[in-house]
Amino acid sequence: MKKILLAFMISGIMAQEHEIDEKDHWDDDHERSGRMESMVIWRLTEDLDLSSEQAEKFFPRFREHREELDKLGKGERQILTDVRLKIRDEKELSKSEMEKAVKKVSELRKKRVDLETKFILGMDDILSPNQMVKLSVFKQRLMKEMQGKAGGRKEKGHRKNNRKHRKRGGHKRRGF
Repeated sequence: MKKILLAFMISGIMAQEHEIDEKDHWDDDHERSGRMESMVIWRLTEDLDLSSEQAEKFFPRFREHREELDKLGKGERQILTDVRLKIRDEKELSKSEMEKAVKKVSELRKKRVDLETKFILGMDDILSPNQMVKLSVFKQRLMKEMQGKAGGRKEKGHRKNNRKHRKRGGHKRRGF
């Protein structure tokens, strides 16, 4: 009886620790995304050289645009997750299921491109043409910089200098 009671107590303590770990992990992710959001806002303000009047009008639209992009991204991830789970569980995908998944992902990606185009061109009442061009390349530049920092690359020509030493297929690509 004592052993059973002891086992229950230990499992209860372990379950509580697991809950705390999950909360801490969520808090870390939430804090990290908040810092990332702040950095993006700061960089956009700086890179686009936004006046305070422009920023007041720009950022509400920008947040709305990001929410729409997030919805598309969630849809795409859900489709790809479903396919991966079927493959992981060693279920055979039919040709029609595969085609359906590819078409859905392609449609979502087309919507993303259309949404980006509409957003950038819709900024003509707030931004100058030069600022609109900077906005259109902002995301790619920021992602490249972040990948460079994450990979520990500090020199600009790192990729070019090590081209001979790279393995084929070293780039991770999203999708299929």
